[in-house]
Amino acid sequence: MANLIPVINTKTIQKLKERIRLLQDFDGLFQIDIADGKFTAWKTWNSPEVLKKIKKIEKKFELHLMIHNPELMLPYWLEVVPKRVIIHLETIKNFDLLLSLCKEKEIELGIAINPETPFEDLNQYLSKINFVTILGVSPGPSGQKFQWFVLDRIKKIKSNFPQIRCEIDGGINEENIREVKKSGVDFVAIGSAIFENKDPLERIMCFQNILTTPERN
Repeated sequence: MANLIPVINTKTIQKLKERIRLLQDFDGLFQIDIADGKFTAWKTWNSPEVLKKIKKIEKKFELHLMIHNPELMLPYWLEVVPKRVIIHLETIKNFDLLLSLCKEKEIELGIAINPETPFEDLNQYLSKINFVTILGVSPGPSGQKFQWFVLDRIKKIKSNFPQIRCEIDGGINEENIREVKKSGVDFVAIGSAIFENKDPLERIMCFQNILTTPERN
């Protein structure tokens, strides 16, 4: 069974707060995207101090850090107490430092891989991390078109590293979620297909039902 992770990917603090309020009764994990405008051309609001002031969200969310200097910035983001942090493979310079910082704070560390990055680049980290985030789109804004070939990456990880949990993030909607589910993925992160809908809470319920209902033979 796969778990739904609603994704908040927004340029403004106002929208960030609105969407967090919308998720106040959601009993699973949600994701907050952070983009610095350097690793990717997309830029979100970008201040740990903002999240520190929002009450009652500690350990209820994961941070997807689309930033070019995670070794420098991670200590500041860990202060907002996420349950887990996702760092991009393409940005890592000192993995041992990143892992040590997360372990010290008892925060899970996952690695994200872009669609265009060779899958083999991930192998050196798979014995050391909690989970992998497979991007179905290039890192940046929500609403991009899903790249189907990335599902093969999930199947590969599940076959060769069954202890690793897999998350898929980007481009997932009503049209492809059932096929995504069949890949054996553990977490399905969805942004625009939830929050750009006129009834986001209804969309959450719809996606949860799809992910938790057993497939008919």
